[in-house]
Amino acid sequence: MLQIKYSTILLCTLLTIYAIVSKFIFNKIYQTAKLIIDEEFHFQLGEAYCRYEFDKWHPKVTTFPGLYLFSNLLLGPFDLCSTYWLRLTSLFSSFVNLILFYCLLNLNNEQQRWQNAISAANLSILPPLYFFGHLYYTDVVSLTMVSMLFLLAQRNYHYFASIFGLFAVLCRQTNIIWVVMALGYYALKEINNIYQKTRRIDCVTAKELVQLSKLARGDLLITIRKIPFHFWLNVTCYGSLLIFFVLFVYINGSIVVGDKTAHEATIHLPQLFYFSLFCLVFAWPHFITEIFSFFKFVKCHKIVSLGALLLSVTIVHFNTLVHPYVLADNRHYFFYIWNRFYGKYFWFRYVIVPVYLFGWFVIIKKLWDKRDVRFLLFFIPCTVLVLVTQKLLEFRYFFIPYVLFRTHLKNVDVRFVFYEFITYCVLNACTLYIFFTKTIEWENFECPQRLIW
Repeated sequence: MLQIKYSTILLCTLLTIYAIVSKFIFNKIYQTAKLIIDEEFHFQLGEAYCRYEFDKWHPKVTTFPGLYLFSNLLLGPFDLCSTYWLRLTSLFSSFVNLILFYCLLNLNNEQQRWQNAISAANLSILPPLYFFGHLYYTDVVSLTMVSMLFLLAQRNYHYFASIFGLFAVLCRQTNIIWVVMALGYYALKEINNIYQKTRRIDCVTAKELVQLSKLARGDLLITIRKIPFHFWLNVTCYGSLLIFFVLFVYINGSIVVGDKTAHEATIHLPQLFYFSLFCLVFAWPHFITEIFSFFKFVKCHKIVSLGALLLSVTIVHFNTLVHPYVLADNRHYFFYIWNRFYGKYFWFRYVIVPVYLFGWFVIIKKLWDKRDVRFLLFFIPCTVLVLVTQKLLEFRYFFIPYVLFRTHLKNVDVRFVFYEFITYCVLNACTLYIFFTKTIEWENFECPQRLIW
């Protein structure tokens, strides 16, 4: 009881500090730049929806109006529809996210709760995510909805989980993949419990997964017939959402609404490499201790390692796609990363391949749990589906899979948590300093532009 009490006090203290500091930074950002890049379109629709003008739309917006509906629910009744308050919806969501991260960490590992509270605070100040918490973009609210989806699903509140799954899809269409993951995560557990004829447990071991994969067709039908009615009700909650989404894609002809030219469907496999690099950079304390185990794996599995290296180099050579926005928009860090490394030196994209492979080696090793293989089993394919269909390279696309990865890390050394905290604080201080001091002139904008993630 004392441990829970101390962790709760710590969480409230961290949340208070986070709120005070973030509100100060929020006001400073608002005073410095009242309009940042895509906010031009979001503000127009946010203000319209906040005033219950649901017939308005902007052709440059490519997502469903989840962000604007959320703004309407939060601000509409009080008629607080200015740009200041619209931005504040993202900051409010970031406060909620800190609590959700703490709950997910408590569910997914057995670390002490006070350590989970610090890890939750770390995730909240993840530099790219933290910055967008001060802008009127869809990403922070989208993360809130997906976090609620998984938290409720893991606590077996599947009806409410599916509702937040709907809200998540309304924020960003690709979140339908995380709804599929929540459904598969639940369904596999229920089918396994019936087949194994054991008490109800919330895990599927590696051995049990092998047994399930060997199910004869007759045994599978018998197992399905034994599944209770409440299972089908829960599956229907998620399934109905999937059916409606498929109908939308069929009728719309694409997953994208609005300007389809900006987000054309494609296969961009190197996105997986960029994600592993993202994890390696922002979770470096959890990766650095695995360097020797990686070299040991390569030494013991030379053929597999060589095959993975050759396949990765082939993917980089034939499937590296560069969206025009990356080459043209010098208001994002990726513009400089790409033009000063990937674009300037042709060999760089090949030399860094072993780093990508090291990143994925650690991700898989950290998430592998033979006592419950469900998360890794669904996380990998769902992350692939979410990322490889994106031609545009954006830090924002990595937020949800990174948070899921980080909240499922087990047996984390408390020293790594503090190293993580220091890293994030330093990066946030540097990027905020650059934002406040460096200006970029764009002929289509009257006010100076700023450099953001």
